[in-house]
Amino acid sequence: MNLFQIPGLTWRQGLAATALSAAALLAACGGGGGGGSSGTEGALSVRLTDGQSCTYKQVFVTIEKVRVHRSASAEDTDSGWEELVLATPLRVDLMTLRNGVFENLGTLPLEAGDYSQVRLVLAENGGSAPYENQLTLEDDSVVALSTPSSQQSGLKLNVHMSIAAGETAELVLDFDPCQSVVRRGNSGHYNLKPVVTGYFEEVSAIRGTAAPGAFVSAQVAGGVLKSTVADEAGTFVLWPMVAGSYDVVVHAPTLANAALTGVVIPDDDTTIDVGALDVPANTGSVEIPGNVAANVDLVAVVNATQAVGGTTIEVATQPLGVTAGGSTAYSFTLAAGAPVSTPWVAGTAGYVFTAGAPNATADYTIGAAATGFASQSTAVTGLAAGAVASDVNFTFTAP
Repeated sequence: MNLFQIPGLTWRQGLAATALSAAALLAACGGGGGGGSSGTEGALSVRLTDGQSCTYKQVFVTIEKVRVHRSASAEDTDSGWEELVLATPLRVDLMTLRNGVFENLGTLPLEAGDYSQVRLVLAENGGSAPYENQLTLEDDSVVALSTPSSQQSGLKLNVHMSIAAGETAELVLDFDPCQSVVRRGNSGHYNLKPVVTGYFEEVSAIRGTAAPGAFVSAQVAGGVLKSTVADEAGTFVLWPMVAGSYDVVVHAPTLANAALTGVVIPDDDTTIDVGALDVPANTGSVEIPGNVAANVDLVAVVNATQAVGGTTIEVATQPLGVTAGGSTAYSFTLAAGAPVSTPWVAGTAGYVFTAGAPNATADYTIGAAATGFASQSTAVTGLAAGAVASDVNFTFTAP
């Protein structure tokens, strides 16, 4: 697999994407943007899903079109673009696209051959609610999501796609609302800085059950690659994914932090069922607050991790917009006590996580990262249930 990273957007190339469940299908039409299609045709089917591990009530984005070009360096006004233009712009709540649910954006006929750039074009906000791009917070307040002017020509993705004559290839756009919504300082305003992963052709999944409403993620060395929220029946589906070895992490306000380690997806287009994950209740919660300051405008990502079973797991994360000369506050409410883990064994129908010897305190590492700066971290240990830690502050200073 090749992984291409550009600001706010990643690409995973595998081998034809298989959906696990579907939301309402959206009719769309495609039209050439100047390149035409005079040779033998193939097609590209585009689907939208998301990854999420946050508590926003709604995150709406409005998609106008998807653009495709043969050249990775093509500018917005160059000839040769092919466009999948939605008959009506799609305003979709990303928080509903979980556990394998997706929106079908349509199919674009393309001349067979190689394509190296995709752009996802979002609509601009109007002057009043409901906004095209909008956030609904836990208290039901509605906030417009501001989009950077640099993205008005579309969110750019450079990638190699081979379209075969007479065949329909699959492109899945995995839009992460939790990482894409960035609080702008302490102003109460929010920016939309899309974080999207593109999967081309065959993808896989991990499924199972946990406590209803639990946050579930697939991680590698403490880095979250895919996340979701278990539904009312406790069912979760981590999709789309590619072949590899992952730690499946479960956390919730009432549960201990738990990791099912070493879950192996052997091939693309494979679903691994890990069965029921029975996680013990936690011993209460702790709060870890702090601030991130900087002398330049930046987006910092703050996270909380724990060590368990020989690996590191992430149990909370928050992107923060910081303005030059200012600071932005954050706060994590986390499980008290030690995390639990058990190794995955192929074919096992379920796992019971045992807390083991009582541990009355919680130990975490709080980290902060920003593009162009060295990462920072602070250990916070010995917190008993109900404790509020001293502020854990970070400062990013550009020369």
